[in-house]
Amino acid sequence: MAVIGAGMTGLAAAHHLHSHGCRPVVLEAGQGVGGQVRSRRLGSDVVDMGPEAVPLRAPGVAALVAELGLTDSMRHPVPGRVLLSSRRGVVEMPSGVTPVGPTKLLPTIASRILSPAGLLRAGLEPFNARPHLDDVSVGQFIAERFGDEVSRAVVDPLLGGIHAADLNTFSLAVAAPALEQTVRNGDSIVAGTLKRNAAGRWSQLRHRSQRSGPRTPATATWKHGLMMLPEALARELTIHTNTRARGIRQVGHEWVVDVTGPHGVGSVAVDDVIIATPARVAGALLATACPRASELLSQCESTTVATLVMQADLTDHPIATAQTWFIGSAWSALVRQVTNLSTTWHLAKPTFRIAMGRQRGTPIDDLSDDDLVAMSVAELRRLGLALDPHDYVIERHRGAMPQPAPGHRERMAQLAATLNGTGLHVGGAGIDGAGVGTAIAAGRRLARHITSKEEN
Repeated sequence: MAVIGAGMTGLAAAHHLHSHGCRPVVLEAGQGVGGQVRSRRLGSDVVDMGPEAVPLRAPGVAALVAELGLTDSMRHPVPGRVLLSSRRGVVEMPSGVTPVGPTKLLPTIASRILSPAGLLRAGLEPFNARPHLDDVSVGQFIAERFGDEVSRAVVDPLLGGIHAADLNTFSLAVAAPALEQTVRNGDSIVAGTLKRNAAGRWSQLRHRSQRSGPRTPATATWKHGLMMLPEALARELTIHTNTRARGIRQVGHEWVVDVTGPHGVGSVAVDDVIIATPARVAGALLATACPRASELLSQCESTTVATLVMQADLTDHPIATAQTWFIGSAWSALVRQVTNLSTTWHLAKPTFRIAMGRQRGTPIDDLSDDDLVAMSVAELRRLGLALDPHDYVIERHRGAMPQPAPGHRERMAQLAATLNGTGLHVGGAGIDGAGVGTAIAAGRRLARHITSKEEN
């Protein structure tokens, strides 16, 4: 069996197969493993240029970390204040704000990030609830429920900061899968939160005496960076780097993967192929083997983002003592988020991580690194944060951030049905969603398709 792509999805799949007695061959077009997980040295510190941490509470993640022997060396972020650009300047994020709207109205009212008219419109959310049987964009849903001001002032900074998203084209079902039943039933988000909070407090009172031990921390990384995780996953695998898959074709009962690598052109013949690449790459690979799957994958959009990490003197800006600052598209078409790594990870020198690039924002694909650094520093200065970098590293992630449009989950269900029983298996960020935890779950799911077949 072959695994195309040595990002987190491909490595998790190959590791699962290996642990079940299989011997997968991993084909990676790049020079190393990890995909978007990239750790770089900056002075005496190691900083991450893609995902910053692994979500330990995601299904199977803590167990995998323990299996790899990485638990004892973990380090956890220091909780800190979260900031938001607003009509009142940079303020603390109100409690209960989520990427799909406020779930608590009182903290939002107290923060004064909304105008009186915006507050009145948001307060009518329970009366504006109506069922949505089909997937819609986050922007459409929020505008209908809470009004345009909540969409612009609250949701856009968070969803844009996390996913580099354009609210008007990003799938609500992907952004908030936990709200699926609420959306279908036309229930109120605010009223539902009040009910859940009340039920949760009652449950805590009833079960307080049954608690045992401390709760697992939410996230973690390692002193030498998040790259320790993909490197540990890759340790016992057969991985061919600098080896690009060019296409997949069927010969008899086997799949043949045509490749170009250090030794020229070649091919690998296998019974099963796991494709763990960006969606558009997977679609191109399947153009001959399965045109319908290729067509579905071609509809998956993505955008380019970049990460700049710089060491700079502390300023009197609020981010100097906070953890993260979210910046909506109404304030900047380039910069989405600033994280103070010094307060979050106890780094030796004042260090800031700037996330840049957003769907339908300032195009960054063709900018040089020097231009991108200069533009981001100028943009932050305009927003009130004056940083003069002493040293920095920058990383571009071209077409790496998935931008699932409404109907994405239905299209991916069609993809799964189309490939069912063929020996071709597709997954990864563009299909399953972004994040290390999601990638690990996707990889294991793909591998189980094969191991369950082998067991039968």
